[in-house]
Amino acid sequence: MTTKQTLKIHFIFVFILSCLTACNANNETSNRIYQLSSEYDFEDTLLNLDIAISEHNYRIIHRSNIGQAVRDRGEKDYPLSTVISFCNITYAKEMMEINSDLINDMPCIVTVREEKEGVIIGTKLMITNTQNTRQNDFAKRINANLIAIVEATVE
Repeated sequence: MTTKQTLKIHFIFVFILSCLTACNANNETSNRIYQLSSEYDFEDTLLNLDIAISEHNYRIIHRSNIGQAVRDRGEKDYPLSTVISFCNITYAKEMMEINSDLINDMPCIVTVREEKEGVIIGTKLMITNTQNTRQNDFAKRINANLIAIVEATVE
């Protein structure tokens, strides 16, 4: 085998490995959204969410009533949607000590929105496949909380 052939094989191997890594990263990103349909109407889903957040020891820090804001501007039938931001200071402190870049994933958010199919509740999960084992363990714990909050809301 010539040096040129060896370099081609090496290049192809590196290219395939890069593609597989990129596909895995894209898969992690696309799998970050966790959402379920709610059997409740919009307002009852929001009430259930408030309870679920509280029961998991988080505190609501902000609500963005996006759908209502659009309605207030004149589109009276626009679907309702709300983004709720919440935090647990103990977790926030731990997160900052593990990796201060994680502040970009905080506060935690859950969304409630009206769709043709009904009311959808969702959240964005944290990435769990970094090089930092402590960060991955922390993200898995927070993700379990976020999933439990979404599930408790629709039960």
